[in-house]
Amino acid sequence: MALDEMMKMGMGKRFAVGLVLIACFLPVSAARAEVRMQALLSEDGSGRLFVNNSGEPPWSWEACDATLTTCRPFGTGREINTGNTPAGTVFRVTGGGDSGLSPIWHGNVSAVSPPSVLGEIRANKLVVPWIADWTGGWEGDFDQTQLAACVLPSGNQCTSITEPKYIGGCRNGGTVIDPAFTGQYLRVADRRYGTGTAFTMEGAMSPYGHEIWRESPTTAVAVLGRIKPAAEPPDVGCGPSPLVDASISSRGVATVRCGLGCRVVLLARQGRRKAKVSHKLAPLPAVPIKLRLRAGQLRRFEPKPLHLIVKVDGRRVTQRTVRFD
Repeated sequence: MALDEMMKMGMGKRFAVGLVLIACFLPVSAARAEVRMQALLSEDGSGRLFVNNSGEPPWSWEACDATLTTCRPFGTGREINTGNTPAGTVFRVTGGGDSGLSPIWHGNVSAVSPPSVLGEIRANKLVVPWIADWTGGWEGDFDQTQLAACVLPSGNQCTSITEPKYIGGCRNGGTVIDPAFTGQYLRVADRRYGTGTAFTMEGAMSPYGHEIWRESPTTAVAVLGRIKPAAEPPDVGCGPSPLVDASISSRGVATVRCGLGCRVVLLARQGRRKAKVSHKLAPLPAVPIKLRLRAGQLRRFEPKPLHLIVKVDGRRVTQRTVRFD
């Protein structure tokens, strides 16, 4: 089945929520109540509730069953942690004559199956995160995902290739894998958030270079496989511009730009005669550089066409045959 068909069908699962500005600032309260609270998740998988109302009345909490027929005192203060409260609990808070109810708490969060991706793990191909299966948490919790390319199969030495706040990303947290990551390992992380989680408003200008999400009870991680070389042009037109841009002019001048820094080599071949020029580009600023053979190198060759090749980090990215008159 094609990737776009599976995305439309949903295949019985949800994709992660893609967030750019503010997401899911949801007041959770009982009907006609005035207490507003945020239902959050702690990194250890437990839940937290935080009262957003202004003022400092003596907030009192109760832990109740889902029908509110049985309640017991649970704590005081603006914020509480669910601790080891059993699944099916609803928390009621009162203060200053007002009251409010939390969403249903289903117990501490944990992943019961890892995340994955839809699509072929190949450069220039679109891959879309497929979220983990979770147990526990608040009613209405949601997910964000991060894809990364890693040097090691253990999922270490990674570069983020998606970012939820990136303003040019593909739908459903997907990306077209840049050929610069060929041979590295695709890592997917799925982070679970409480239904009342809020995010700041800034957007990200690039999906690269962000902190790699570490595995925890609320973040499920999987390393899926090695990224295969590109076999055709990019799948779709979303996502960032190519990390590497290289060309060779008719005068034999190579122009190269690397978004994350790289080592560039310009090779010249004519029969058994060879020459090369190399340069290391820093990651920032990502400005193009020009490479050309030196006059002394050109004198090694006959006045015949030369085959020029540009390699970036050992990978051939462009070539051209030119004649130096």
